Amino acid sequence: MTLRAFDFREIAGLDDTATAIRTWLSKSTSFFSDEWVQATGFGAKLGLGPVSTDTFESILDATPRTDLCCVTHLRGDLPTLWYSTGTQFRRLVGDLIGVEPPAESESVAADDEEIELGAIEADLVQWALDTMAACLSQGWMGTEDLSVQTSPVEKDPRKLRLYRAKDLMTRVTLKIECKSGTTDLNWLLPKQRISKLFDETVDNRHKAAPASPSEEMIVKMPVDIVTVLGSAKVSMKDLQDLKPGQLIVLDQRIDAPMTATVDGTPSFECWPGRLGNMQAVQVSRTRQG
Repeated sequence: MTLRAFDFREIAGLDDTATAIRTWLSKSTSFFSDEWVQATGFGAKLGLGPVSTDTFESILDATPRTDLCCVTHLRGDLPTLWYSTGTQFRRLVGDLIGVEPPAESESVAADDEEIELGAIEADLVQWALDTMAACLSQGWMGTEDLSVQTSPVEKDPRKLRLYRAKDLMTRVTLKIECKSGTTDLNWLLPKQRISKLFDETVDNRHKAAPASPSEEMIVKMPVDIVTVLGSAKVSMKDLQDLKPGQLIVLDQRIDAPMTATVDGTPSFECWPGRLGNMQAVQVSRTRQG
């Protein structure tokens, strides 16, 4: 059996950050698919590929200068980086320009080539990324707005020094499945800051005040009012000997009003009577406290 060195990056897909990202994407994919259907007539799906952790410098050094990239800001103060090859981006907008998906052998060969996008293709890539950012904002961990802004697409992600060389980054591979094929789009997020952002989101959701019903709903809610004629204490022997026709003396005087309770709380004083063929009580006083 051949042993190999353990690489801590292999467990990155199992940590809390990767789990939160997976949840985030699952909440966002329906929004993205709806937008894609409106634009192309075909559905699309956001999926999660490999998730790994490495330094910012190591990731950029392994990235070709010919890749296209786009900076996204989460909440306006957290820059992240999307990047991929021209071939992948061309596949992403294939549905928008009506290009038939290539054969698998042609697709693999094209991935090894350097592709220059035309002006129309570049504009469509920008639209697709803006749309994805808006859908990620809608799907953000159950909240309505993450305020995601995207910058124009440009070439060479290696020149974008968003973080220090030794800063740990979480690299997420987004898999965008549409009719023209599956596009792999890399997403770089700062490991510590994105983890903190996820924690803050969850904490704020736990601390949020519980939703309260509207005033209109409250005034229509039914409540039970209970009026007791009186009560009495009897021994077990007397209870066993109780026969139909016997009288039980209650602790309620006939010259004293009865008490009506709301949810077990004494709330009104009232007098017994009737209305038509129904028994009724007339409220004489509202009890305070």
